[in-house]
Amino acid sequence: MSVVKKGDMPVRIRRWPRTVACFALFGVLALGGCSKDDDGSDSGDAYLPGEGADVGKVVVYRDDWGVPHIYAPTVEDGLYAQGWAQAQDRSEQLLRNYLIAIGEISSVDGESGLPSDLRSHLFDHYGTAQRSWEQLLPTLQNQLRAYADGINAYYTENPQDTPVWWQGRRVDPYMVLAFERYYLYNWAINEAYGDLIRGGAAPGGEIEMGASNEFAVAPERSAEGAAILGIDPHLPWGGPSRFWEFRVHAADWQGSGAALPGMPYVALGHTRYLAWAMTTGGPDTADIYELELDYDGASYRYDGEWRELGRKVITLQVKGVGPRMVTLWSSHHGPLIARDGGKAWAAKIAYQELAGPVQAFFELNFGRDYTGAVRATETLTLLPINLMAADTMGNIYYQRSGRVPVRPDGFDWSVPVDGSSSASEWQGFHPASDHLQVLNPPQGYLQNCNVPPDAMMPDGPFSLEKSLDYLYGSRAYGPLDGWTNQRGARAIELLQADDSVTAEEARGYLNDVTVYGADRWLEALRMAHEAHGSLVAGRGFYQAAIDRFLEWDQRLARDSSAALKYAYWRQVLAESLSGAEYRALSAAIDDWYAIVERREEGPLVLTEDQMVVLVSTFADAIDLLVENHGFLDAVYGDRFRVGRGDSSWPVGGGDAPGTSTLRYIDYGGERLDRTLWGNFGQSATQLVVMTDPPQSWTYLPLGESDRADSPHYRDQAEWLFSPRQMKPSRWLPEELQGYIESRTVLEGSAR
Repeated sequence: MSVVKKGDMPVRIRRWPRTVACFALFGVLALGGCSKDDDGSDSGDAYLPGEGADVGKVVVYRDDWGVPHIYAPTVEDGLYAQGWAQAQDRSEQLLRNYLIAIGEISSVDGESGLPSDLRSHLFDHYGTAQRSWEQLLPTLQNQLRAYADGINAYYTENPQDTPVWWQGRRVDPYMVLAFERYYLYNWAINEAYGDLIRGGAAPGGEIEMGASNEFAVAPERSAEGAAILGIDPHLPWGGPSRFWEFRVHAADWQGSGAALPGMPYVALGHTRYLAWAMTTGGPDTADIYELELDYDGASYRYDGEWRELGRKVITLQVKGVGPRMVTLWSSHHGPLIARDGGKAWAAKIAYQELAGPVQAFFELNFGRDYTGAVRATETLTLLPINLMAADTMGNIYYQRSGRVPVRPDGFDWSVPVDGSSSASEWQGFHPASDHLQVLNPPQGYLQNCNVPPDAMMPDGPFSLEKSLDYLYGSRAYGPLDGWTNQRGARAIELLQADDSVTAEEARGYLNDVTVYGADRWLEALRMAHEAHGSLVAGRGFYQAAIDRFLEWDQRLARDSSAALKYAYWRQVLAESLSGAEYRALSAAIDDWYAIVERREEGPLVLTEDQMVVLVSTFADAIDLLVENHGFLDAVYGDRFRVGRGDSSWPVGGGDAPGTSTLRYIDYGGERLDRTLWGNFGQSATQLVVMTDPPQSWTYLPLGESDRADSPHYRDQAEWLFSPRQMKPSRWLPEELQGYIESRTVLEGSAR
């Protein structure tokens, strides 16, 4: 290992002699050798990637992290290569994603896959994709076909990588659209399920909500003389949401970023001119309609008459069980997702008849400045999100985007509404110009960490009073305004105080492990210790731990013993108190919204009982820590890990109760060795400086490849994610030169 510098950021990279790499690294022989033409001649380093003998060819170079860099003469060729490279890295997950989208994953997973299949059929992702194909421009149709052709080509050339359960099928472009619908419109579906729950009914299936961070810095607050964009989606590290990164140079399509296996284009990242980020928590794009059923349960009342419900019988082939017949019911509002006696509830999703958001991603990938992001929102195909963008012209832009219905007055749209009358029908859709948006705010920065618009920055332009409530936000993340979270408060604290942000500082903000507001919990414990510490002074290790703990720097650093004590204490607190007691204690201590309002935090006022709880739970937490780890000074990384397979490494940052940091990581259940391994959170973290050309840094939490025998199966976990070290993207050919691990020329492309 050696350390080199890119700008001001030390970056750990690995360099192997080219002759060693050809034999030591996975997949080299399959790719035709390291830097070798297919005829065996050495391409050498005389030319930059994509030049010399490779001009006009479709070439996939892989760098020393296994990340593909695609060079191709046309956009279609680039998409063909993207599909091919995704299949090579994620050969099983890609096809699983399509089975999930078309509603056939139970044929592989058995009964555990039934809820997913039922939801996919309820909202008819595959059928809608087929019916809505003609909505797409011919250019998009051709590009989707090229992408699907690349996927199919890989499996044809590499039958050993094709799962047995795929059974000789071919990927068609409708599957691509179906997966986009399944994954990205799931947020709107979950909004509808939330309405149902708030109305007191129990939906079938689970509700999963993601999280993310994003920030933009204008040139006037940037030491780099250019806009800066932080991109930080927080999603599960397994299954459909595990990102795959790549770089591309294919005619007008040039960029770097991440996509999900099974989706074309750059989903999050940058091009030659534009960078964009997304966080969930947008406007309200779905509703629930309550229906009155006839005695036979096959009709519903509407405008004084009975309408027959739609009825569709599907047969699911369930592994280990056999065929399972299921009847799906629907009204003109949408599919029925719950029934109870003479009532039923239909989910109405704004995106029900759309092909998917492919048009929006096309606009982002080919935009020449921030107006590409504006055009993406104008398609009204984006999921309900906070879209943030920066361009090489120095603009930063934000829109709270989505496909939002125009709703009639007189209804509470956060709960089920009466579906028996046309009075509650939607009246079209709001144009993007109606959405909350701002270009180049006077504050010189933007941030959204799943917070309401009013909490994005002090003295911001947004308020609930000036907007329709359902355009302002849905209630999927809580009240519409007047609150923030630890991540959002910390982002403001950092960005507000820094009027000359460097690229290195911005990368540090993405990976910040400070627990915002922990100082008030330390002060509360100090007060409790002074008043009631004598009650527990003789217990276990309390006295040995308390004094040094109270001097903690509030950072969940992987090598911090105080950070581990804090994590155990907040865990024991949450487990020891009832929900109401814990909320009351948190309300007495936390005051995160103060930074949004530019005011002093409120005074700490605790009851005697609350102070006793603070010291007693701290004593219990220290005892538990020593019991689990064997000694008092165990550090945060002894318990909190990032790993894959049989290896793991210490990690900092968190999202347990009271410990949410900008470096957001959620952890799975306790393992036999008392460790917790990350399984959710930072999933495609990127920092982009929009110079001309842009500079960018990235990492994944695990690795690029799903092949357990690949050096890129978990290399980023060890060398990047664990030490919070982002790697340069090397998306420009002069940056990539000298770091090429393998080279493949693709034949039979889409041309």
